[in-house]
Amino acid sequence: MDTSEKYIRMCSLAKEIQRKWVFQYGDFAYNPVFEKVEVLLYPENNSVNYIWLPRQDQLQEICMEFYMQNLKMAKFEAFLKFLEWYSGRLRYAFEHRLKNGDGFIDSGEELLLTRAMIMMYWKKWDGENWVKAL
Repeated sequence: MDTSEKYIRMCSLAKEIQRKWVFQYGDFAYNPVFEKVEVLLYPENNSVNYIWLPRQDQLQEICMEFYMQNLKMAKFEAFLKFLEWYSGRLRYAFEHRLKNGDGFIDSGEELLLTRAMIMMYWKKWDGENWVKAL
């Protein structure tokens, strides 16, 4: 699970993804009060504005839901479409490394967050913020 400063920043600025957070037992979240990542075992009160750090399986579900709703696919078809894209990205990353803004993609979570943001909201990471992709 990516808990790097970079991934925390990307998640905190991905407001559209943050709005999709529905608490699940074992969610990873950054606690800005204590400046640390926590694994949540029960829903917290709203006095702390946690930043959700979606895991790969959660980001995969977000992408698959997009396929099912917008491309009118069954869940199995959406899963196959996701695997087709993901395997292509992994192969490309292995051969060439994937750029993300001014740097490289450093984790599976970062790769999937980037995919979700560009696919659903036409935004890409420029190294500092999510900006409209042309």
